[in-house]
Amino acid sequence: MNKHAKTLAAVLALIMLLSATLLFASCQDDEVQEKPQNTETADMDEVLPPLATKDLGNTEIRLLWPETHSDGHYLHNELAVVEAAGNILDDAVASRNYVVEANYNVIITADTKFVSTIPSDLRTEILAGGSSYHAVASTIKFMMPLAQEGLLADFNELAYYSDDDPWWNHSLMQDFAIANARYYATGDIIYSDDFYPYCTYVNTAVSSNFGITEDYFSLVKNKQWTLEKFHTMAADVANDLDGDANTYSEGEMDGALMNSNFYRAVYYSAGKGMVDFSKDGYPVWQMEVERTQTILEKALRTVWNDGACTDTGLLTNYHVDEELGRFNTNRALFLVEELIFSERISRSDNRADFKILPFPLYEEGGDYISVLNDAVVLAIPTPAVLPNADDVCLVLSAMSRESVNTLTPAFFETVLTSRYMQDPGSVEMLEIVLDSTVAPDVATVQDWGGMMLGFKQLGENNSTNFSSLYQTNIGVVMDKLEEYCVMLDKYYETHK
Repeated sequence: MNKHAKTLAAVLALIMLLSATLLFASCQDDEVQEKPQNTETADMDEVLPPLATKDLGNTEIRLLWPETHSDGHYLHNELAVVEAAGNILDDAVASRNYVVEANYNVIITADTKFVSTIPSDLRTEILAGGSSYHAVASTIKFMMPLAQEGLLADFNELAYYSDDDPWWNHSLMQDFAIANARYYATGDIIYSDDFYPYCTYVNTAVSSNFGITEDYFSLVKNKQWTLEKFHTMAADVANDLDGDANTYSEGEMDGALMNSNFYRAVYYSAGKGMVDFSKDGYPVWQMEVERTQTILEKALRTVWNDGACTDTGLLTNYHVDEELGRFNTNRALFLVEELIFSERISRSDNRADFKILPFPLYEEGGDYISVLNDAVVLAIPTPAVLPNADDVCLVLSAMSRESVNTLTPAFFETVLTSRYMQDPGSVEMLEIVLDSTVAPDVATVQDWGGMMLGFKQLGENNSTNFSSLYQTNIGVVMDKLEEYCVMLDKYYETHK
C-alpha cells in the first residue's frame, strides 16, 4: 500500500471514529458538539524508519519559497508557518518543523518572493559566488534553466537522498530529471504534487435535482468514466438561456466548467506526452500528428457539442470566484479543475456538496491519468556554493518524512470532511487521482515551437486545425530539441 493509500485510510478511520463519537454524544444530549481539531491520524513508524538525529549546531536553514496567491488559497504555505495558529494545516506545519528542528538542532526559516523572480534572484547570487539560501522552490518551468546551467545540486549525489525513502515522490522527480540527474525534489514536504492533478468535481445537488441515477463511482471502477459519458451527462443538464457562452443569466445551467488547459490534459490522458526519453535520459520527440489530431478533435467535440461545456478560460471576465460561484450555487454539474479546488469549494460560505472523480478516460477501458497542471519543485544550490548541501538534504528529507505524519494527513482531512466526502468510495477515487499523476514533460515546460500555445488556440478558435499548426512548427520543435540536447552534451562533458 502506497503512502497516499495509507494516509487516506488512516484519515478515513479517524473521521469515522470522530463521527461515531459525536453521534454517541449527540444521543446523550441535544447540545451541538464541536469537532475536535486533531491532526494525528496513525502511527506511521511501522512503515517509516525512525527519524535520525544529528547536531547541526543551531544552524539556520533558510528556504526561499513562492508567496501565497493573492486569492488566498493554500498554495505554498507548507514552510512559512512557524507558530501554531489554530488552523489544522498551520498546526501541522508548525508540528512538523518543531520535530525536525529538535532532532537536528536547526532553525528553519522561510522567505517568500513572487514565483517567477526566485530563479533569477538565485542565479544572481550564485554567479556572485554564493547563496544566502539553503534551498529554493519555484515552478518547474522557472527552475529548469538553473539545472541546465549547473547551478543546482544533483540529489543523486547527495548523501541523504535515497530511492528507498518512501516520503519522496520518486516518480515525479524522475519525470523532471535531466539526463538522469535529479535536480529537483518533491514530496510531502511540498504537497503541490498532491494539490494540482486535474480531477472532476460532481455537484451532488445538481445531479439529484436532474434525476441522474448513474453511480459515478461504479462508472470509474468499471473504466466507463469516459469523455463521451462526461459530455452526455453534461449535455443533459446544460441550458444556455441567452445564447452567449461568455455571459451568465439567472436560471442558466452549465453542464461542465472546464479549466482552459483541458485540451492538453486530454492529450496526456490519452496516454502519451510529447516526448519520451532515451536510456541516457535525453528527450526524444514522439508526438505524432495523426494521433494528436484525433485526440484533440475528440477534446473539441467534448467542449463544443450541444453547448454542454464551458471552457472557463474563454469567459470574458473569468476569474476563480466566478468559476467557484457557478459551481457552489448549483449552476453546474461538473467542474474540471485541480484537486486544490476541493479545499477552496469547502471554504466558501455557500459551498456545494460534491464528489471527486478522476479526469475522464480518453477511451473506455484505459488507465486513468491525472495530469499535473503545474508543479513546484524544491532544489538545493550546487555544492560549489553551498558546502553543507548534504546536511541541507538531511533536513529536507526529515521534513518530508515528518510531513507524512502531519501535513499530508491534515490536508486530506480537510478534503475528506467536506460533507459528502465522508465515504470509502471517495477515498478510493482520491487514491486513483493521486496514484495516476503524471508531470508535464520537458516539451511542455520548454514549449518548443509554441506547441503549448497551439493547445490553447484550439479552445479560442474552436478549431480542429492543430495538424496544420503542428506541421508548420515541427521544424522549429526539432531544432529546439537538438539545441537542448547539444546543451546537455556540453554541460555533462564539462562536469564529468
